[in-house]
Amino acid sequence: MSTTAYDQTAKPASLAGALRLFFSQSSPQILLLVTACCVVARLVNGQWHYMDAIITAAILLFWPVLEWLIHVFMLHYKPITLFGRQIDFLLPQTHRDHHADPWAMQHVFIPLHIFPLVAPLIILGALLILPSSLALTYLCVFFALALHYEWCHFLAHIRYCPPLAYYQRRVKLHRLHHFKNESLWWGVSMGAMDSIMGTAPDPDTVDRTGSARDISGC
Repeated sequence: MSTTAYDQTAKPASLAGALRLFFSQSSPQILLLVTACCVVARLVNGQWHYMDAIITAAILLFWPVLEWLIHVFMLHYKPITLFGRQIDFLLPQTHRDHHADPWAMQHVFIPLHIFPLVAPLIILGALLILPSSLALTYLCVFFALALHYEWCHFLAHIRYCPPLAYYQRRVKLHRLHHFKNESLWWGVSMGAMDSIMGTAPDPDTVDRTGSARDISGC
């Protein structure tokens, strides 16, 4: 695939085409598998409790905060020089590649090196801190939200968008992040933290930054 053009293979014109392209990618495949395994394990475990609802609500409330913080401080980390050496990391490097060519599918999804680094910490942390049933509830919701994050991000970088106001808004705001101002509109699947932090202003009041890409590829 050309990295300088919005390739026709990334222009699904239907939900079926979008789903085929989405689930042909490694990150959604991994997240779907992990989520499914967690759901099955939770159903087998049983022991339902009102705390399951509380944990679910807590994760849903915290997710936009987590998403915002990761995007601002990790994905947009800027290299620093310390004792004459430049300190940089692979994750922000891949995200800079994504901003350089927003239509390239190879830069749209969570990089594969993140999974063996982060997934074990999330799973073991939950199992060590919470009773098994509640840990499984936490993991079901967490990985389902991660899969939904990938779906929302994917939609912003293809032609098709479901005819649902929620997804149309998420796509519009994420494209503003790429094509209007890279220092605003940090939320991808949820925008509550942008509203709290004032990082989702009226686009007409914001100047286009020089680093923002041309949207003509869309």
